[in-house]
Amino acid sequence: MSEVMRFYYEGEPEPQMSEEWEAFMNDPDRFRGYPALPDPEDITAEELLEQLQAVDTRSVRDSNDPLLSVPPEQIDPPVEDTDPPTAVASGPEKDAAGVHPKAEIWAVFSESVTEARMELKGPDGSPVAGNSQQENEDIAAFLPEQPLAVDTRYTVEVSGAKDAAGNVMSGPHTWSFTTGADVPTVSGFEPGRDATDAPPDIKVMMTINEAVTDVQVIIKDPSDTAAQGALSSDNGNTLWTFTPAAPLAVSTVYRVEVSGAKNDSGNVMAPYTWSFTTGETSPTEHKAAG
Repeated sequence: MSEVMRFYYEGEPEPQMSEEWEAFMNDPDRFRGYPALPDPEDITAEELLEQLQAVDTRSVRDSNDPLLSVPPEQIDPPVEDTDPPTAVASGPEKDAAGVHPKAEIWAVFSESVTEARMELKGPDGSPVAGNSQQENEDIAAFLPEQPLAVDTRYTVEVSGAKDAAGNVMSGPHTWSFTTGADVPTVSGFEPGRDATDAPPDIKVMMTINEAVTDVQVIIKDPSDTAAQGALSSDNGNTLWTFTPAAPLAVSTVYRVEVSGAKNDSGNVMAPYTWSFTTGETSPTEHKAAG
C-alpha cells in the first residue's frame, strides 16, 4: 500500500495495530485521507494525474459532520422579464398651460428601450410635422419642424417602445398641453427699476428672453426730451445696450421704453418701461474729485 496522509477529528482515537489500521481504512464511514504525493523527481506528470484520479472521495461524505453534510448551493434559475416598459415622466407636463411654442417635447421610460415612436397632434387630430428620435436609451423626444402655434392645445402620443427582453409597451401613452403666446419679453435691465444715484454717463442695458431684431430704445427726461445715443446688441441679439451720446443730466428722473423687439416667428413684444434717477455728480465733477 502506498503511503497515505490522514487526518482525524478532535478526540478521535488513532489506530495502533495493523489490524486496526486495516479495519479503519476499509471502513468508508471512518476513513478520511488521500495518498501522500511523492517527490517530484520520483514521478512523472502522467503518473501523478493517474494517482489523483484514483483517490476515493467517498470517505469525506460523513452525514454526522455538520460541515460535510451541507447540501451544495442552490442557484436559482434566472427570472424571465415579462414586464413591458412604461413612460414614467414627460414634458411639457400633462395639461400644462402657457407652454412656450418652442418648448422641448420628451418622455422618459422605466428602462432602456428601442423603437419608441413619438407623435404630436394638433387640436383637429392632424399630425404635426417633425422628427421622433431617442436622445438616450430611456428618453424619446419629438422635434417639430416649425414653432408650434400660440394658444393651441396639442396632444402627444408615445408608442412602440420595446425593452431588451422584447417586451413592448402595452399601449400608447398620451398627454396634452396648451401653448402660450410666443412673444419676446424683457427679462432684465440696468439701471434697476426706480434706481437712484445712477451715474450720468451710465449705459442702459436690457436682456430679452430670446434672439430678437428691430429693437427700439428711447430714454426721456421729465420734459419728454429723448436722449440721443447709439444702440448695440450682443449675446446673439439677446443683450441690448443704449449708449447716450452725452452724459445725462444730474439728479434727473429718466424713463426708458423698449419696444419693437421681434422674434424669428414674427411676433413683436409689448412695450416695456421703467425709470431711474441720476446722481448729483456729473462725470466731470466726479473725475475732478478723484
